[in-house]
Amino acid sequence: MKKLLILLVFMLTQAFASAQSTFIPYNRDYYHLIDRFQIKFGNPDNFLQTTFKPLRRVDLANFLLGMQDQYETLSSQDQFNYRYLMNDNWEWTNSPYNENEKSWWDLMYNKKSDFLYYGAENFSLRINPVADFSIGNDPDAGRSLYTNTRGIEVQGMIDDKIGFYTFMTTTQLVFPNYVRDFILTKQAAPNEGFWKRDAEVYDLTHARGYFTFNATKSIDIQAGYDKKFIGQGLRSMIFSDFSSPFLFGQINTRLGKFQYTNLFGQLTSDIIFANSQSPGDGDYPKKYLSMHRLGVNITKSFELGVFETIISEEANINYFNPIVFYRAIEQQEGSPDNSLLGIDFNYSHKGKFQFYGQFILDEFVIDALRNGEGDWRNKFGVQLGTKYIDAFSIANLDLQAEYNLARPYVYAYETPTLSYTNYRNPLAHPLGANFKELILSARYQPINKLHVTGKIIRSTFGEDENGLNYGGNLLSTTDDRIGNLGNRIGQGVATTNTYVELSGSYMLIQNLFVDLRTIYRNFDSALASRTTSTFITMLSLRWNLPQRQHEF
Repeated sequence: MKKLLILLVFMLTQAFASAQSTFIPYNRDYYHLIDRFQIKFGNPDNFLQTTFKPLRRVDLANFLLGMQDQYETLSSQDQFNYRYLMNDNWEWTNSPYNENEKSWWDLMYNKKSDFLYYGAENFSLRINPVADFSIGNDPDAGRSLYTNTRGIEVQGMIDDKIGFYTFMTTTQLVFPNYVRDFILTKQAAPNEGFWKRDAEVYDLTHARGYFTFNATKSIDIQAGYDKKFIGQGLRSMIFSDFSSPFLFGQINTRLGKFQYTNLFGQLTSDIIFANSQSPGDGDYPKKYLSMHRLGVNITKSFELGVFETIISEEANINYFNPIVFYRAIEQQEGSPDNSLLGIDFNYSHKGKFQFYGQFILDEFVIDALRNGEGDWRNKFGVQLGTKYIDAFSIANLDLQAEYNLARPYVYAYETPTLSYTNYRNPLAHPLGANFKELILSARYQPINKLHVTGKIIRSTFGEDENGLNYGGNLLSTTDDRIGNLGNRIGQGVATTNTYVELSGSYMLIQNLFVDLRTIYRNFDSALASRTTSTFITMLSLRWNLPQRQHEF
């Protein structure tokens, strides 16, 4: 029924569509450039909001065009970044920098941003190859690491009213040993859905795609199969891209300083396994997500958002009401659905700093919190972070610090199928719950085409043991909790994980990168059998793809 409803909305509103834009796929490095400019120059029209990602290309284009007068004041590196973003979104910026005098045989790369481009009066098409070829070493993996990804990205518009996007890759790779252990233990591949495994080699097929159009000047609708990310941090406590793509319908309403987003999705609640090597064929059980978020630009520097999410086992027609309060409907229906709500914010200060945060509430009993007895019902998560750009007056040196925590049993539920997960992966933080985490990150762009990044992620959490549910595994029923009282963050098998990464990326041509990465990971458990330490190196050639990250 949900699929039919999405298609019905699509057909009914198509006749009213106006000029449309596709969206910018979520890529942390790419969005960091957007964040730099927004922090430096604010939000002059008080309209652009960047918390709910991906963003429409036209919205970024309008922001870039609005800061044209600042171009001469930028550092050489920021001028390069500005031209790069203008070119990548040239259909809406009319970028004067995108024409390529070094095209390939007057056929390919006529524009710097597109391998192939075709334009007609009623149709435009952009085609780019997608590839990631990497080699590396992990002493614990038993063999050399490698990645072999090939694919294609296609986007365009029809009659300037319908935007479309499709992306498909096939990948064979050998994961680092700790990622392989994660997959075998959790029975889920980070960032992916279905996989096949032949000894140490994994085979992945990844597809995303959607249609988008404007129902009115202020309302746009998107329907397809993709990922989302909510927040300004390296992590999200609300919604991240750690799980696989999912079927969704989305309505964005923009009214001056207000942006109201409705997201309806079909998630995979569990997987049927053919064997221990990989999932099998079958009709995997589904569940449904309904989310709405209201973002308000209170000032040119301060954005505040409030959101509500509900996970249900059936597609309840009541949750398709875009302006209803889900929790009230859930109670009215007497349903056992899993609801979460919370707030997020970001505040830019003096063109140098951004402060951001999130608070997500699963369940809360104020008297129990005051008692300080560790009541399991006090389930919440918190994120606080700050960014400091051009730190210490060094051009293009950006620092970031972030702190995340989640109480035991947050996001989990008495019925595991209703947990805040998709394809057995958390929908928010990779660690699930029952953790504290500190992240320190530095980015430096010493020359136009080179970005150097360093990060330290230190996490403390409690793992399950002997079938006992200490609150970190979102797929365990909360009915099996260790107790009603005395719950604290880190309970269970005490574990500290330290992840250190240093990487450099050099852009050869638009969106073609050479990456060199070194990773040190120390997993220190109270159980000696679980303690591991490793040092990983990787060299990659990456084309129109973000870096594959496994920061846990």
